[in-house]
Parts: sequence; C-alpha cells; structure tokens
Amino acid sequence: MDNINKIALIGAFRALGGSLIWPFIGYALYTVYKLPLTVVSLFYLLQGVIGLGAYYVGGILTDTLGRRKGMYLAITMASISIMMASQIASAILVSTLILAQTFFNDIYFVASTSIVGDIFEDDLDSLIRAFSRQRVGINAGWAIGPLVGGYIFQTLGFNKLLLIAGFIALIPIYFVRLLPEFRGGVEVSFTVSKKLLKFLIPSALIFMLMSQLGFGLITFYTTVTHFTVVQVSFLFMINGMMIVVLQDYIGKMLSNVRKFLPLGCIIYGVSYFAVAFITNFSEAAVDIIFITLAEIIVSPLVQAVATSFTEKRQRGKQIGVFGIFTSLGRVFGSSLASYLMTFFLYSPIVLWGLLSSLGFLSAILFFLALRTFKPAQSQVR
Repeated sequence: MDNINKIALIGAFRALGGSLIWPFIGYALYTVYKLPLTVVSLFYLLQGVIGLGAYYVGGILTDTLGRRKGMYLAITMASISIMMASQIASAILVSTLILAQTFFNDIYFVASTSIVGDIFEDDLDSLIRAFSRQRVGINAGWAIGPLVGGYIFQTLGFNKLLLIAGFIALIPIYFVRLLPEFRGGVEVSFTVSKKLLKFLIPSALIFMLMSQLGFGLITFYTTVTHFTVVQVSFLFMINGMMIVVLQDYIGKMLSNVRKFLPLGCIIYGVSYFAVAFITNFSEAAVDIIFITLAEIIVSPLVQAVATSFTEKRQRGKQIGVFGIFTSLGRVFGSSLASYLMTFFLYSPIVLWGLLSSLGFLSAILFFLALRTFKPAQSQVR
C-alpha cells in the first residue's frame, strides 16, 4: 500500500469517529445541555481562539518532533478528551473537553497536511490528486458517520455517542506507524510568503461558508423545515458518498486552478442561497448535491495551492498559519450562523442571503489572488 492510500485510510477512521459527533455538537449543546444560541455562538468563537494556539503549537511540534509523532500525539489526546466528556453531565465541562479535542484535532491537521506536502513536494498536480485521495478516505467515514451518529444520538444519547466516537478515533494509531517520518527546522520563528498571505483571506471566507454543512444546516432544517435529525444525517451521507465516488475522478480535471477555484466558490454561494427556498426533503437532497460538487472542487484546490506556497524546512509552521485561517473561517462561520439565527432564523432569504455572500466574495478574491499564479507541472501521471 503506498503512502497516500495509508493516509487516506487513516483519514477514513478519523472521519468516521469525528463525523459521528461533529454535526451534532452545537445542536447537542443547544438541545441536550440547554445552552442558549448566544452561548453556542460563544462556544464556536472559543474554538477559533483555541485554534490560534493549536495551529501555532502544532506547527512547531510537527517540525521539531516530526509529522508522524505529531499525528500520534494528536490522535491519542483528542480521543481521550471526548471519552472523558462522555462521562460528565456538566455542560461547561463537556464544552471544555470538546474544546480540548478541537485543540488536538488542529494539531493533527498540521501534521497530516505537512506529510502530504513532504511526499509530493513541488508538484501541484500530484498534490491536488493526493489531497483528493485523502478526501476520498475522509468522506468514506463521513458517508456513514453522521447517519450512524444521528441514530445513536436519538436512541442512546449524546454521551454514549461521544464514548463510541472516542474509541473509533483511536484505530488510526495502528496505521500511522506505517508512514515515513519527516521533520522540518527546529527554530520557533518563521516567515510566510506574500503569495500565501494573499491566499489566506479568501480561504478563510470560503471556509466560513463551508462550515454551514453542520450546525447551520442541521439547526435550520430541524427547526424551520421540521426535518428529523436522521433526515439531515441522510443529507450528510449523500455528501460523503458523492465525494467517495467522484473526488478522485474530478480531482484529475482540476489542474486549471485559476478557473476552477472561483467557479467552485460561486457554486457554493448559489447552492447555499437556495437553502432559503427549500420546503421538503427531496429539494434538500438536490441542493446538497450541488453543495457537495462545490466542496469536491474547492477543498483539494485550497489545500494543494496553500501547500505549494510552503517551504519544507518550515512547512509545519506555515501549514499551521494556513490552518489558523481556515479554522477561524469554520468557527466564525458557525458562530456567524448562530448569531444571525437569533434574528433571522425565520427569515430564510435574509439569513442564507447573508451567509451565501461569502461564496461570491471569496470567488472574487481568489480570482484576484491567482491572476499571476503559475504552478509547477506534475511529473507523475
């Protein structure tokens, strides 16, 4: 088995454990632990603050200890955090332990992204294919995780869901040992290229919109359109299955980054605005197809281009900076959705009009940032 398939397999198990709980965290804090939406919004903001430190620490650890050791540490501590949370009834303590899991998940992101960059250095086409393959593994877990998680949530409760997810998330440790080790420089200080900095702002904006495939959709669909949690889980399953089936194939067609990245953002914007007009499950299923198509285009391109802007000696730390921006995007996206829902939950055109504008704005900024982009050509066919 080659290295990228090992990474994809690790991603599949991690995604299975993570996707059991991730779409339901904000919803559980709101419905199970009875926290108001304003506090849920604060929870997501705290995730962003924690991410700032986690990606910085993760970058240093990944470069000094090595990519593989960083993955070991992150997987173990993230699993322990949510297993501890499963044994506690206090909303504050549960929230704190889930935030701890977020910290270690962010470290894992830095290590796993850096090792892909090390294996396929200076080869954008192969980077795109590698991140596409990694996403196939991740979404194999996502294809069934939310559906199983929704069922466990409804039948056994959120605490049992946390415990099961924690055990599953430990499985990848076996496969991490099969990967080669890479290290960067040991210095704490580092630089970030102007090209990467220009790329980070639209990346953060599009990740704000991408984060709606979670708290935003599940809260809107269960509250306004009155879908069940299991129905929303089926939508997440469609998302995961589409990526498993199509990501590798479409990934091979995405070498024209300047064309496809803004296009994917526009598809995102249109698809999320369409949520405002959905009245039944069939319409939601069609819309999730287009949301997923946008994800298939945008996600591997953003990761591949950002990684191509990094240097091997400082890759962990530079990927950490990229992770800070994308994590803040995801967290602020969920927080923004929570905040807007306190005013516009039952005014869907306003709600989804404001959120979908992030896609159109990021398309413009990506187009401007990539006007002079000239990727290295792949040597792997």
